[in-house]
Amino acid sequence: MSLTRATGAAAGCGAEIKGLRSTVLAGLARTGVVVLTALLVFSAVAAGQGAVDFTGRPIAEVRVSGVRQLDPQFVLNQVRTRVGDAYDAAAINRDIQNITRLGGFSSVRAAVGQRADGSLILTYVVTESPLLADVQVVGNKSMPDQELLGLVVLRSGDPRDDFLIERGVEQIRKAYRDAGYFLAEVGVDEKTLVESDVLIFRVREGPRVSVRRIAIEGNVVFTDKQLMSQIGSKEAMLILEKGVLSEQQLEQDVAKLRTFYLQRGYIEVRVGRRITLSEDQEEASIEFLIEEGRQFTVGSIKFVIEGAGLYSEEQIRQAMTLQVGSVYSFNRLQQSKRAVTDLYGKLGYLPVERGGLMNVVIDRVPHDTEPKINLIVTITEGRRYVVGNVVIRGNERTKDSVVRRSLRGVEPGRYYDVAGLDRSVLEIQESVLFREAAITIQGGTRDEVRDALLEVREGRTGSITLGASIGSDTGLVGGFDYRQRNFDINDPPESLSELVSGNAFRGAGQQFNLSLQPGNEFSNYQLSWTEPHLFDSDYFLSLSGSLFNREREDYDEERMGGFVTFGKTFGDVWSANVRARWEDIELDNISGGAPTEVMMLPNPSNVTGVSFNVARSTVDSRLFPTRGTRVVAGIERIGLLGGDYDFTRASADFNAFFTVDEDFFGRKTVVSVRSEVGYIFESGESVIFERFYAGGHRNFRGFDF
Repeated sequence: MSLTRATGAAAGCGAEIKGLRSTVLAGLARTGVVVLTALLVFSAVAAGQGAVDFTGRPIAEVRVSGVRQLDPQFVLNQVRTRVGDAYDAAAINRDIQNITRLGGFSSVRAAVGQRADGSLILTYVVTESPLLADVQVVGNKSMPDQELLGLVVLRSGDPRDDFLIERGVEQIRKAYRDAGYFLAEVGVDEKTLVESDVLIFRVREGPRVSVRRIAIEGNVVFTDKQLMSQIGSKEAMLILEKGVLSEQQLEQDVAKLRTFYLQRGYIEVRVGRRITLSEDQEEASIEFLIEEGRQFTVGSIKFVIEGAGLYSEEQIRQAMTLQVGSVYSFNRLQQSKRAVTDLYGKLGYLPVERGGLMNVVIDRVPHDTEPKINLIVTITEGRRYVVGNVVIRGNERTKDSVVRRSLRGVEPGRYYDVAGLDRSVLEIQESVLFREAAITIQGGTRDEVRDALLEVREGRTGSITLGASIGSDTGLVGGFDYRQRNFDINDPPESLSELVSGNAFRGAGQQFNLSLQPGNEFSNYQLSWTEPHLFDSDYFLSLSGSLFNREREDYDEERMGGFVTFGKTFGDVWSANVRARWEDIELDNISGGAPTEVMMLPNPSNVTGVSFNVARSTVDSRLFPTRGTRVVAGIERIGLLGGDYDFTRASADFNAFFTVDEDFFGRKTVVSVRSEVGYIFESGESVIFERFYAGGHRNFRGFDF
């Protein structure tokens, strides 16, 4: 019997035998049955002897040695080789890699020993790295220790890891350079680390460099002013602008300049930067170096259609953003690809990325001599797919019917609409009821009818707000606001605990709001309930009541009323409603200096009205619109349901949104324009508290109340 040792990563599957050294174990007998126990005999490597091939031999025992700081069983849990397995050098290599990934080991190897019966003893021998006694940072003045050490993964008591140490150095250096310390140097005290296992990061901050000048060189087609709008780095301007030199910002500036040119057809553009420091190294000049190259246009567009030819080449061409002669850019290329995909997707042709067969590939072939890009559009039509069942998961409280209201182009029995899938996800996420949503097409590509799996993650729909405010025209006002956006009036609580825990009145997508604002000069109390889809239809209903009290300069006004709104949505763009209101109005504490009109009013008085309103919205997002318009117009007849007054008034509200810039990370700068107009038809018939007034705290320029 002999034992041999395989070193390294178990390569070679064996070791060379030098000779027998010692015998450490003998056979034992118990109750007449001889139990043969392995003789553990260690042997060294000898030159000139042949290697032992262990492949295929059974493994009788798996061990680990050299572990002091960890539980040996924890290390063995990373090993996939088991007792009874045949010896496999590749599997042992993988085990060594798994143990190494635990970290804390400077070396890991495998040793193989033989038992008398030819079976093997496999031992994983590890050498542990020393533990760090402490982790410190010295030399830092502008940044606190806690912030810098937070950038370092290692802590006191962790095994020494040279890779993580070097990563910590780079992270600290990057933090300083992003903060404007462009010349900062960071290193490690190697002597202290070796002698006492204390990791010390030594920082030499240097001066904080400010930008004195920014210039652009090499630009011919575009002016400095046009290109400067893409640069985030700023020149220092006394108190107004610090102008810190940031390496991260410089990288973003270079990327944005390059993107600016690429989007305008200059695909050969090269952008670099040059930094020149002053003698005291506290100021810097930045020059952005540009080689514009030539502007590329689309030379020709060729179509290769694999399938029945649902659309003609001219129809596909018209859908694309890129046309022959237009400026070439990657963004327009992607827009063209998406437009063709949506063209087919509206008729049930699912693209490859949606699990279908339809695919659009646009190959770009540069012209031999001219700055032109020839496009070859290859369209694989695939087949049409019908919507089967729509399975909804993740809605623990919200009813399925509420989720289905937001689905577009995913109606069972109809062909899929790819653009509708994306619109559905956006609608669900913007409904405030859900934080996340994703639609996956089930089934195989050969199935004509395929189910859709809609996975959602519910958000927080209820909120309670407490607050107080003080204003020059409102006085001291307290505030309590309870809002539930996923209310269900048909789900009353069965117990007090169910009401307190929030498990009652939930799940139907209705909106409920209770607002209490008591104050010494201004008070407002409101209660409202809205069903956006009455009986799961396109009709909506809203009921509300309010109590309003305000102390004005010459009189006090108190209103109590109720409102009923009934309407209908027409697709995703249009909606219309009819609104009826009743209010009882009483004026008190009328002073002698009050307007004559106030003194002549019947007190108390009653106001009723019926209004018709139309809304049109083409915005791309209800929550954060970046393009499109929103228009609301209405006309109201006061006195139609009785009351003390008779007149007609009209109003309109117009909003427009424009994206004026989008940066390298997709963040958009949006300009919004709003205009409001109101008109009362009967001159002299309107009452003072129903007129239109300019000014107030909501306007940029205000007037006295």
